[in-house]
Amino acid sequence: MISETTVMMLIAIQFGFMAFVLMKLDLKKGESERLKADIEKSLASITMPDINFDDLKEELMGMVEDLMQSMRIPTIADHLGGIASNFMQMKMVKMQQNMGMMPEPQISEEQFAESEDF
Repeated sequence: MISETTVMMLIAIQFGFMAFVLMKLDLKKGESERLKADIEKSLASITMPDINFDDLKEELMGMVEDLMQSMRIPTIADHLGGIASNFMQMKMVKMQQNMGMMPEPQISEEQFAESEDF
């Protein structure tokens, strides 16, 4: 059987161990409270800028109105310019392909024409 002395010694060791753990927990609690205070002080020093959303909204609305007023309906010259630029771009790509500056297309023009459904 276990003697009374052994039991008392185990209880004393357990008591000492628990006292040590509680002491360490108390130290950690103090550290966490100091860290919390530092964080709260840092957060208190941060200020958010005052933004007047009404002024910002008015400014954006003004910019949108200016943009809408400066827009115009496309004219025939705009459409002809688009056609000319498309033609010149296709001609430039053909020239680059002939000079070897661009890889050949993956499909031929005949295959492309056959695949169009419109």
